[in-house]
Amino acid sequence: MQKRIDKKDVQALLASTPGGRPVGYFAREKTAPNPNLWEEKGLVVVPGYKQTSVGLELMNRMQEADFISGSGVFSFPVCYQYFSQLACVKHGRSDVALCLDLVEGSIFKERQAGQGRVACLLNFSEYTAPSEPIYLPDVYAEMLRELAAPLQKRVFKEAVGCLPAEGKTVLEAPGLPEAGSWSVAVREVGADWPQCLQELVAQAQRQQVISLRFIINAHRAAAGAGVEELRQQGFFFGGLAPRWFGSDGIIVQKIFHKEPDFAGIRLYSQQAKELCSFIRADRKAVQRIHAEKR
Repeated sequence: MQKRIDKKDVQALLASTPGGRPVGYFAREKTAPNPNLWEEKGLVVVPGYKQTSVGLELMNRMQEADFISGSGVFSFPVCYQYFSQLACVKHGRSDVALCLDLVEGSIFKERQAGQGRVACLLNFSEYTAPSEPIYLPDVYAEMLRELAAPLQKRVFKEAVGCLPAEGKTVLEAPGLPEAGSWSVAVREVGADWPQCLQELVAQAQRQQVISLRFIINAHRAAAGAGVEELRQQGFFFGGLAPRWFGSDGIIVQKIFHKEPDFAGIRLYSQQAKELCSFIRADRKAVQRIHAEKR
């Protein structure tokens, strides 16, 4: 038996036995800057029902037509096993970003101690067509087009030029780092972007962040200069964040204090595998830039 729960920023399903005992829970929440996006998260199945179809039934039910609302839905399946990735692909999601060393592996009961941090994919289903173009930095243009190809039709423009001559950088409620991970959404790249970036990286270092990501709003040509400044500071490609601000975002990332755990990444879809190869190559390219600067 399933019960639907609807609140302003949450859609959820609760599974229970005929006697009313709760045995499973799955939810969608509004966690992105765009209030028209849903994130699927928090699948919980009680121990006695983990070997049943309860979890899969909840996930499948959440994909039915009466749950389709807003701009789209996304999730962050883990990359140390295939189950959650496979489920998302079966639900029609596209893998659009790979966030390295995103979460501490010890939070997963099935992980052994000392296995380190876990990468997560960002995958996405888009319900409506975007109304704003996406400006593509030349260095990432081809890959961003490939990642966007399974989604709704977009208008692509070239992100050329320099930073704005005036105006301040606008951050979207960056919050605080959690468990060594920090994601900072940049709604507007301003003239002060280099200084703003320097301050944010210094804050991340003080708070012992391991995985730092910037999501740059790609609705203006200045996105190209914003991404290039990040590359000059050692950041490399992460992927596409569709409709993150209403318009699309571009993810760039950096891992501090350690090498990324590429060896521990298990990927199901061909698009995810190609994206991972691109990220590894881009990281090496960024490292060469720094070596030449020295």
